[in-house]
Amino acid sequence: MKGLQRHFRALRGPLAALGLAVCKTVWADCASHLPVVGALTVERCIEGPACVSAAQALYDYASRGPGRDDPTVLNIFLHPSPWRFYDQEMRIIPVEELADSVRPYRKKGVRRVVLKASWSGVAPGPKEKSLAARLSSALGGVPVQGQDGFVWMAADGSLRTTRQALSVMSGSGPYQVKKGGEVLVALVASWPTFLEDSLRQAKDAEGLLHAGAGADIFLLCPDQALRIFDEAASLGSPIAAYNGALMRLDRGAPGDRLAALRLLEQAAQAEDRPARELLNRLAR
Repeated sequence: MKGLQRHFRALRGPLAALGLAVCKTVWADCASHLPVVGALTVERCIEGPACVSAAQALYDYASRGPGRDDPTVLNIFLHPSPWRFYDQEMRIIPVEELADSVRPYRKKGVRRVVLKASWSGVAPGPKEKSLAARLSSALGGVPVQGQDGFVWMAADGSLRTTRQALSVMSGSGPYQVKKGGEVLVALVASWPTFLEDSLRQAKDAEGLLHAGAGADIFLLCPDQALRIFDEAASLGSPIAAYNGALMRLDRGAPGDRLAALRLLEQAAQAEDRPARELLNRLAR
C-alpha cells in the first residue's frame, strides 16, 4: 500500500487538475440483488495535523469494542465483498480456509464467531448464502454473526452499517479521517479503485490488484473486479492470477475451469505457494 501512496503522490497534480470526479460520486451499481438504496456523504480529511490514515485509525479502533474480552466470542476483522473474503494482501480467502483458521479457537472455548466485515450477513443473490452462513456451515453449525451492510467503525470500536447505493466523497487519494473520526471500513481497502485508469497507464500490477479488490468490496462489482484482476495478472501479479482463478472456479461458466488452471499455473511458476497447492488439489 505504501507503493500505491507514492504512486498517488506522483499523480496528485494532474489528478487535481482533472477534478477526479469519479472519486466524488461512487455508485454501488452492480449489486442487483443487494438492498442498496439512496446516497450518503463520506467525510474525508484532506490534509493537516488533524488528519490520520483511515487504515491506522481502523487498526487502533479494532482493539476496542464490545465482546473483545469475552473468551467465548471470536471477532474476525476482514475486508470482504458480499461474495468472498480478502486478506491484507488482497488475496481471496476461501471460506473453508478461513474455517481452518477458526477451528483451533474452538478448542480454546470459542462458541460464537462475529464477522466485523461489511455485507457478511447478507446473501448476495436469491440462490446464495451469506458469508456468515457459509462459514457457519463449514464449522459444523457454529453460530456466526455477520453484518447487514457497509460497516462503519467508531473510535470506541462500536459498529454501525449503511446500505448506500451512492457514496459522495470530498477530496481524492488515500483515505484519511479526522483524529477520532468514524471509518467507513470498505473504503480503507478500496480507494485504489478510483485510480484504475492511471494505474493501468503506469502498468502497475500491485495497484491494479488492489483496484480489482476494491471493485468487489466497495463498488460491489465482481465482473469489474475479475476484469481488473486479469489485467493485473497479465502484468505479472501472482495474487491477481490466483484471485481470477478462484472467481472462475466459483462461477463455473463454460471455459472457466481451463482458464482458472492456466492462471494458477502462471501464479505457481511465479512461486506462489497457495496457487501451487490449489493446483495440486485440483489434479487429484
